[in-house]
Amino acid sequence: MSGISIVPLTYFDSQKNYKKIIAWITGLLTLLLALFSFILSFNALADLAINHGVSIPILFPLVVEAGVIIFSLNALYRSLHGESAKWQWCLVISSSLLAGGFNILHAPPDLVSRIMAAMPSLFLLLSFETLLSQIKHSVTRTHVIQSIVQLTSELESKRQELDLLIDAKGQEIERLHYEADELETEIEVTRTALVQVRQENKTEHTHFGSIPPIQITETKNGDASIELRRDALIRIIANEGDI
Repeated sequence: MSGISIVPLTYFDSQKNYKKIIAWITGLLTLLLALFSFILSFNALADLAINHGVSIPILFPLVVEAGVIIFSLNALYRSLHGESAKWQWCLVISSSLLAGGFNILHAPPDLVSRIMAAMPSLFLLLSFETLLSQIKHSVTRTHVIQSIVQLTSELESKRQELDLLIDAKGQEIERLHYEADELETEIEVTRTALVQVRQENKTEHTHFGSIPPIQITETKNGDASIELRRDALIRIIANEGDI
């Protein structure tokens, strides 16, 4: 057929596989970038905590950088459930700025060192938020697919119910047609019988009209027997309708 391109089903399957591979690679690289940024920021913050006499230096970078991760996860959870996440995003940005500020304080006083010190915290925020947005997109897409599958199953169920209803109505219509045919046959038989009865009535009327006057006189005078008078009454009823 001209103007219509037929695409094989294997093409769509291969496209789905490519998209899945790209999504996995992107997620893995984003996770590695977040991990590398976290390690760099973790070392700088731990060294800063040691220089300033923090009792447990290793916990200081965990508190600062883990806040970014925890608040981001909370923002993702609220977004997926359709709730407002403005407050969580404020906490995420504040935690990231705090970590970047501590990294800048730990760096040497020149401009390049401070820019390089601020990059791990900034890239940790960006990479982690990219990873969360990818997860959010995947979850939303999964929900959409599930909704489509559910709607498809509901439509299939409604279609089956409609088919059953159509079949039932079709059987009822066939039954009504059959009953109508039977009624039409009965009407025809009744019409034929009525015509025959009318013909018999005409014949009897003609025969009754041919009875000699003396017999009618005898019937009226009571000389005939009861059977003859009964026959005369029946003929009168058949022809006149009443006596």
